[in-house]
Order: sequence, then C-alpha cells, then structure tokens
Amino acid sequence: MPSALGPLRLMSAAEDLPLIGRVIRWANVTEDLRSTFSWRKDQPLPPGHQKLIHPVGSVAKIHLEWDHAMMSSLGFTGVFAKDQEQALIRIGPAGALKKTGMAPGVSVKVFRDFKESVNTLMLYSLRGQDGFSHFEHTLCNKLSDFRDKSFAENLLLKSFKKASAYPFTTGLSQWAEQDHTSPKFPFVICFRPMDHVRAYFERFKDEPFEHIQEQLQHLSAGKKIYEIYVGTGPRTQLKPVGHVSLVSEFHKTKFGDQKLFFRHDWFEEDLEWMPAWKDWVDAEEFWYEEGANNFYSSIDPSEQKEVGNQNAWVGGYNPSSGSEIVENLKTYLPFLPWSWVSWMQRTEAAGSSASTGAGLHETSGQASAQRHVEASGCPFAYLHQGDSSFIHALLK
Repeated sequence: MPSALGPLRLMSAAEDLPLIGRVIRWANVTEDLRSTFSWRKDQPLPPGHQKLIHPVGSVAKIHLEWDHAMMSSLGFTGVFAKDQEQALIRIGPAGALKKTGMAPGVSVKVFRDFKESVNTLMLYSLRGQDGFSHFEHTLCNKLSDFRDKSFAENLLLKSFKKASAYPFTTGLSQWAEQDHTSPKFPFVICFRPMDHVRAYFERFKDEPFEHIQEQLQHLSAGKKIYEIYVGTGPRTQLKPVGHVSLVSEFHKTKFGDQKLFFRHDWFEEDLEWMPAWKDWVDAEEFWYEEGANNFYSSIDPSEQKEVGNQNAWVGGYNPSSGSEIVENLKTYLPFLPWSWVSWMQRTEAAGSSASTGAGLHETSGQASAQRHVEASGCPFAYLHQGDSSFIHALLK
C-alpha cells in the first residue's frame, strides 16, 4: 500500500485553501485528476499518476455473457449487444484494511476491435463494509454521498469535482458506441455476487488479508462469479442482464498495480445523450440516496452495513485542517526549506490582515508579481517588485 500520506496527492483542492494553499502548490505534491478521464491508453498510467485508490489488486480475464433476450428488449447497443470474451477484471480494496472491514472494488476493461477499450469501476460504499469477504455485497458504478464528511473528505470531494461535476459515478455511453446510430446504454451497472460464491467466501468475513489474492486464489477458470444487473434510468429497479465468468484464474501482478490503466469515463458524456437524466442527478438529495448500499440494495439480501465513518479513498490520512497538511508535508518532504515557508506564511498572513484592515489595494506592480507567483509556483517570486524586478527577469 502507498504511504499514509499518499492520498494527499489526490487532494488538489488543497491548493485553493487560503494562505496555506500556496505552500501546497509550491511543494508540488498533488496531481491533476483530469488525466484519469482524458488518458486514452491501456498502459502505462498517465504521466505522474499513481494508483493511490485500489493500489494493490489481482487481475483475471473474464467473459461477459449477456441475456440476449433481455438485452434485445432493452435495446442496448455496442458492447452490450453481444457477449464479450476479451475483457479483464481487477479486484482489490480501495485502500488499507480497517480493523473490522474494508472497501471492496472492481474495475472492468473490455477490449474492442479497432477502437480503444471501454472501462468502468464499481464499489459497494465509499466507506467500505463490515467484514473482509470481497463477495459480501453487490458493487455498482453509482456510489452514494454521505452527509457527515470530515475536512479531508470534503477536500477530496472538491478535488474530484475539479475533474468531473459527478464524482460519484463514471459514464457508460462509450460502452454503447456503434457506427451511424445513437448509443443506447444503462444508467447504472451492478455486479451481484453469485449466491454460491458469496456463501463460499463467507469463511473469509473475519479474516484480514495481506493481499486479496489470498481469497481470489480459490476461484478457478470457468466459474461464474457475478450476476450483472442494470438500471435503465435514475430510480428504476435493476434488471438481471447476464453473468461474469472467469476465463482465467486471478493473478496478483505488479504490472496490474503500476501500469494497467482503467479510464474513468465522464458521466457528462452520458448526459449529452440522455438529457432527461440531468434533473434527477442534479437534485439536492439524489446522491445521498444512490449506491449499492442504498437504493440498489433491493437486489441484495446481505446486511447493508458500512464500517467506520471515513471515506476509504482517504485511507488512513485524515487531516483536520490545511495547517495539519503543511505539518505533514514537513515530514513527507524534509529536504525543503520549511523555515522559509513558515516565514512566508507569517508574512502573508500579516499582509492579508493589514490589507483587510486598512482597506489597501495592490499596486499594478504588486498585482503583476502576484500573478507570476500563481503561474510559476516559485517561492522566490515573493521577492518580486513588479515586472521590472531583477528576479522577475531571470524567471521569464
């Protein structure tokens, strides 16, 4: 698993915090999450990207077997219109295990002739489940929000919203692409564990693991592991449309952890084809009621119980303020001139206070220097005295 501070890289919204955000930008520890949507390759990962969510997992080749009569009645197109024999599944917890449970997750990649692959991701809950069996609950690509978010969770959510206005879902419209015809696709896709698989893996419910392969090694090629359900629109009941069968055994793989990329498709693209969904998903309460652990639990007889009160994507890193993040960075990046940073923070805070109290305005030179700070991220830009300064000239 990544270091405890690893999730900080995902919290790009920390750069927008007053005063302290400038220090975080200068330390250059966060990444642009938009690359997880825009990167079009199966491997390697986008430049500068690390798998800090679901960082360790196992991979198998799978067969998506559709119920053709059901799919025909629903009219879904593209990948949904015929069985898919060239697909991968990757299974692994969202982060480090908690004392009484973990957050199971699944990524799926379907290869297409002469086109880039299509991908999706599914979870039970952002806060995980009680127990360690991966096959305890249904997983869906629509997740639920929660009301009692911590400072770190709010920061993570704001960071995700910089990449997509809909951080609790990925899109499925690309799955339905076909030539010369508008795509037709489901609103949500869910994987419900087959009853015999769930029953077998019940033995692992109270057993923490070092690697999920300890559980997955018990599955052999040819076994059906999930029943596939879809919802045709918001707040529609799920329909069974097929199965996930293993073509190979599972393998733990460093290539899968560090190279194999599962793109997050923008849900905004789904809304371009299905604008009638927008009023639903933009409603204030919608995402609090969404997800496998809430609305879609109707297909799952298992006890719906989350574990703890912290987003699994935050991992063990749960700072309570921007100041705590900076203190963490001092440990994470000890080689940086933190004594200078402390002086910078004090100076900036004092300047901000004085400016507010006296009603002062920036001169044009000060404004120009400020703009250069924002653009360059260079700490010494604070020494600029307008566009004509010696340091400004050096940094052009």
